[in-house]
Amino acid sequence: MSSYHAHNPAAVADAARKLNEEAAARFSDPQWRAEKAADMTSTIYEDFQYENFLPMLGAIEYLGTGDRSFVKEVKGLEVFWVARGGYIEQSTVNTSVVEIPRDTVGFHVSELEEKMETGFAEASSTMVGLGTERLGAAVNSRGKALLDASRDGTNSISASGALGTVDNINAALRTVKDQSKSRNVTIIGRATAVETLMDTLLGSLGNGSGFLPESNEEMVRQGKLGSYRGTPIVEIPNFEDGSGTSYWPSDELYVIADDAAKFAFFGGLKSREYLEQDNWYWHYLAKQEFGGLVNHPERAYLITDTDL
Repeated sequence: MSSYHAHNPAAVADAARKLNEEAAARFSDPQWRAEKAADMTSTIYEDFQYENFLPMLGAIEYLGTGDRSFVKEVKGLEVFWVARGGYIEQSTVNTSVVEIPRDTVGFHVSELEEKMETGFAEASSTMVGLGTERLGAAVNSRGKALLDASRDGTNSISASGALGTVDNINAALRTVKDQSKSRNVTIIGRATAVETLMDTLLGSLGNGSGFLPESNEEMVRQGKLGSYRGTPIVEIPNFEDGSGTSYWPSDELYVIADDAAKFAFFGGLKSREYLEQDNWYWHYLAKQEFGGLVNHPERAYLITDTDL
């Protein structure tokens, strides 16, 4: 939808009316339905990419359907000081390669054929909105689950009032920045934890010394509230599954570098639509192949405030 339509209710209503009229006349045409399903898929994929916070956790690759993704690390090659003309000891270069496994995430919805014929604009818009939201929640939660599963109990603190003191956030920043090679670190959490941290920073530091509010409107819209000691503070949405269960606990705050993990999307979002042959329902399916690997859990630090 163009920016003009997005800010013009009359234009939105007119576009919806025309789409409903078109659906009433052409919904039985398989080619028309396929074209509209492709439009829905494209919109879901674009919006889903915008909602994706995985780049804060690690590198992302966008590959073809048949491609493979690997995490490759090289160690070794020591440097020696020797006397002039002396023998330089040999060192060995070791390369470890791990392939990122892939899984499929997707959804399948159906609606009465008559409802699609008379209200295609509204019904398809609902499917696009929910599809984007749930697909984004599922992929983001998988990244969070991989991060949690990689933890060994270190680089974390769980205590009453853990976010009520700047000492804990300072310790987390020092630890992660020291381990990270990229040093691109983010403080990330839901509103409950992030706002508690903000209160602590502004209150404990008096005039907020060390904290800089974000002045860029685009970054604020995306959840970046400001920075502390040069580290962005990002507030993420409360991602929920279909039953309303939150994927990211409200009492958790992560300090994480963008080289802690690696993720890969294999191919684009694929979709399919069809009418039931023995019933009166229209079906829409979409799927995405995705994989991830947390190869450096030491580049993440978890703070859990049990008061929240």
